[in-house]
Amino acid sequence: MQLTVLSDPAGLEATRLTLETTAEDLKPLVTEIRELALRRPPASLGRIVRLGDQLGELLLAPVADQLGSVSRLGLSANGPLSDLAFGVVRAPRSLDPQGRYLIEARTLCWIDPALGDGNAADRPASDRPVALAIADAVYRPPARPLGASMSDGGISWRQHAARRNQAGTIRALGLPVVSRFGQAASPAIFWESAESYAVRLLHLAVEAQIDPANPDRSALLLSPERYDEQAIPVGTGQLASRLALERESLVVLSGLDTGNHGIGPGPFVEAFGAAGAGSVVASLWPVVDESTTHLFDAFYEKLAEGATPAGALRDAQSRLLAEPLRFEQGEGREPVEFDALHPYHWAGYRVYRGSAATCG
Repeated sequence: MQLTVLSDPAGLEATRLTLETTAEDLKPLVTEIRELALRRPPASLGRIVRLGDQLGELLLAPVADQLGSVSRLGLSANGPLSDLAFGVVRAPRSLDPQGRYLIEARTLCWIDPALGDGNAADRPASDRPVALAIADAVYRPPARPLGASMSDGGISWRQHAARRNQAGTIRALGLPVVSRFGQAASPAIFWESAESYAVRLLHLAVEAQIDPANPDRSALLLSPERYDEQAIPVGTGQLASRLALERESLVVLSGLDTGNHGIGPGPFVEAFGAAGAGSVVASLWPVVDESTTHLFDAFYEKLAEGATPAGALRDAQSRLLAEPLRFEQGEGREPVEFDALHPYHWAGYRVYRGSAATCG
């Protein structure tokens, strides 16, 4: 695994550190953390913490001296570590006497050169950019949702509200928001919207899956039950040819499911990079919409204050760790109260940038 260390003082070159460890050593740890995170019973939290401590000693303790004064880390890895929710790694005591999660002590950014190859570099900036939000109200989470929910015609109104709230948080950025929800989130409407606006921010609150047998069939799924009709393939070059992303645009995939294939969100980062994205925020697993809404509320709030995407994500994740959450379902419905301390809710999200320099 290679770590690129970004120093805070301007003008200093990045330091690259190579850690010698084998896939055979790491894969069982990464797989168990993922399984425990997706299962998310309270009892699994202690085991996740112990695994995080083990990974911290394995990955970071050997280079603790070099990392001591560094507050930002750019990460790049192949094999099992590409599927590791790195935020759940615990800082070794030699690096952090409190032994906190790594995200509590460092800002993390995942480096993917695919984001440096986009076609938006020569595209003139529009004077009327928008944030385009696509949210599918009939999305079904993989686990039992929080609390009870009402439904009508197969649509969970609690989740529908969550998806709408997710998109609503984008307004903190001051951009006009173009939203497409539920039945309006069809592939045809997606392409019509994507081709009609100069998109500076694209927020996709839909399911997305990597096909392990054929990465070219990796797709955004606007209706998981109807793949052929409602899928938007990302491995065919369609995004690069039809999506009008502005320079330095941000793409957020809030419900990605990479499976357990050791490749992370690679096909999606590559596809949106080819379409011109400067940053991609993606998850390693689909998360319930209540905690996702809170996370992106804090994320967009910090972006509006001038934070980098990596800094904004760290702040948002830290907030989920710090206090219980309250989700408002809408008029006439009782709010849902819960805590998002479990890594399931926050640890799977990453910021991807094209290089160590852009991570900074």
